[in-house]
Amino acid sequence: MFPPLGRLGHHRLADGRSAFRVFAPEKLALRIVFDDGRTPLVLSGDALGYWSAATEALPAGTRYRVEVDGAAWPDPASRRQPEGVHGPSEVVDIAPAASPGWRGVEIDDAVIYELHVGTFTPEGSLAAATQRLGHLAALGVNAVELMPLAAFPGERNWGYDGVQPFALHAAYGAWAELKRFIEQAHTLGIAVLLDVVYNHFGPEGNYTGQFAPYTRAAATPWGAAINFDGEYAYGVREYFAENLRFWVEDVGFDGVRLDAASEIHDNSPVPIVRELSELAREIGRRQHRTVLTIAEHLRNNARVTAADGLGCDTQWNDDLNHALVAWLSGERWRHYANFGRFEDVVRALASGWVLDGTRLDRFRRHFTGSDPATTLPHEHVVHVQNHDQVGNRPGGERLAALLGPERALLAAVAMFASPFVPMLFMGEEWGETTPFLFFEDFGERRVVRGVRAGRRAENGFVPGFDPPDPHARSTFLASKLRWDRAATAQGRFMLERYRRLIDLKRAGDLGPRERGVVQVDGDAAAKLVRLAAPRTLTWLNLGPDEQDVAAPGGWDEVLCTVPSRPPGRLPGFSAVVWRAPG
Repeated sequence: MFPPLGRLGHHRLADGRSAFRVFAPEKLALRIVFDDGRTPLVLSGDALGYWSAATEALPAGTRYRVEVDGAAWPDPASRRQPEGVHGPSEVVDIAPAASPGWRGVEIDDAVIYELHVGTFTPEGSLAAATQRLGHLAALGVNAVELMPLAAFPGERNWGYDGVQPFALHAAYGAWAELKRFIEQAHTLGIAVLLDVVYNHFGPEGNYTGQFAPYTRAAATPWGAAINFDGEYAYGVREYFAENLRFWVEDVGFDGVRLDAASEIHDNSPVPIVRELSELAREIGRRQHRTVLTIAEHLRNNARVTAADGLGCDTQWNDDLNHALVAWLSGERWRHYANFGRFEDVVRALASGWVLDGTRLDRFRRHFTGSDPATTLPHEHVVHVQNHDQVGNRPGGERLAALLGPERALLAAVAMFASPFVPMLFMGEEWGETTPFLFFEDFGERRVVRGVRAGRRAENGFVPGFDPPDPHARSTFLASKLRWDRAATAQGRFMLERYRRLIDLKRAGDLGPRERGVVQVDGDAAAKLVRLAAPRTLTWLNLGPDEQDVAAPGGWDEVLCTVPSRPPGRLPGFSAVVWRAPG
């Protein structure tokens, strides 16, 4: 367990004075050195390796570095890096979001919308994103998940290469603009979740090793693993626990998505992920609101959400995405090698996991997963698009570009009709076809070369394919949403159906989130899937041929993915939903 949490980096004491606290065991001397020439502040160390001191109130905007045994570095708990991750840290005052009466959103009711601040709007800022919250409210989503905001090198990045977990990336705007975003979302009934990266640091600008052994030899696919169970791990664990507390309590987020939780390597008696989920619930109890923890684990492990396991509220489930995309596209590369059968789609809709421990994962070469019967529907977040599933494709193709808008909408109906928690990726609601590509803005040439080589290698299975240059600003610009497409005839058609799907989902009519309530049946010969709930009946035609479908007498057709259809018939690759009267 980590010791009682204490503020890290610069913080204000109750009397308004400035204080600093830094974890740096086995160091001989620490000072805070200021860019404005004021006298350095000498820190005192304790037996655990924490160094601290207080001084007169420093004005916001004061820039400083932490000098460790004669060498000065950015503060590992800096709240702002105005000159980038290599420059000085800056004193800022952060006011938490003020949302009187806000109680959060329960996972049982959540409809999640994932977005990347830099590409969500032409401006790529939090202020501009705030202006689009009305669109999300009208759509009906009640939880927005922001891809990582922590400071990273350069202007642009997906955010998973962050190196300053407490600092808001400067290109996205100021802390006050993030505060307004959260407050406006809460006013509209939308919870705000933050994607956090606790499995590795990015490859450029990570100076934590100058203070303590924050990483260790164990590798993740993106670099050295975080040291959660080695020498001085207690301080590292506190650092990340304090980071979660900071974003939730000091800033006002309604929960976190733990990126690649399966790559958080920890052999401690109590895993750090469990401590984080318990901390989130503790903050929620204290503040009388719901604080969620969502794990991206991707090993189909029921222990992730079990009360006696890691205790997360829910976890990402990629199997429905993979089953639908493999079936509708015919692709069988990489992770799609495990999918492609009609029965996989039926199983994903009925049970949640296709890879449930009973069949070989041909991508990872071992048996993956556990029995989904031990989980509840709300413990699965499903999607047909997300940043990984789009952005890690060779050309960053969205479903509407890959399959066409009709099949993309068919996949969306399948997602909403399942009993699981649905998640959208920005722009899919109007059938956006602009790609979402991998982009970065590293300053070190060796890192840029490495990223280029890595992307080429990752897409080497496509003969002759040369992926867009991830370092080119044009790649970033090409990934921005084109909002004008929402106003086209096709965009309006898609939007109206997404709104209807979300309305039915949140009303509990479509895909109610109770175990065993949604009955899923598949006809492999006709390529038809039937999803029956107490108040809705959904037919999915996953084949090219028109098929006979029927609804119970007196039920109303409330949604079809094609503009018109012959009575009693369902065209190929389309879906229809009926609802009981009353």
